[in-house]
Amino acid sequence: MRHLGPFGFLSLLKDVVLLLAPAGAAAWTWFRFRSAHSWPSAQGTILSTQVRRTGDQYIHPWTASLTYTYVVNGEYYAGAYRLKARTEQRAQEKVEGWKDRMIVVRYSPDKPDLSTVLKSDQPGGQLGN
Repeated sequence: MRHLGPFGFLSLLKDVVLLLAPAGAAAWTWFRFRSAHSWPSAQGTILSTQVRRTGDQYIHPWTASLTYTYVVNGEYYAGAYRLKARTEQRAQEKVEGWKDRMIVVRYSPDKPDLSTVLKSDQPGGQLGN
């Protein structure tokens, strides 16, 4: 059995943190998605679309973003919905025609600035092409 010195322990701790950080982010996203089904909804409008390259160069190297606004109790809020794509052309196709369209936005009753968009709420169950 190998003895870990103080610096070996720090290296091991760094590796554990690097493994747990993405897992924690994924768990938070899953929890937010699951709880969003019970959140109130508001009508939103797609303000802009954007296509950009991401850090993931192999599986989904492109991201198509839909930026939206919505109103809760007279206050304006904004959010973004991201779609992953394998090619720049496919990312462009996903956001084509969505600018100025109306969507259904779910927002947290406790923090209205926290929002998400669920495909199942949209007419026809679509969001992005």
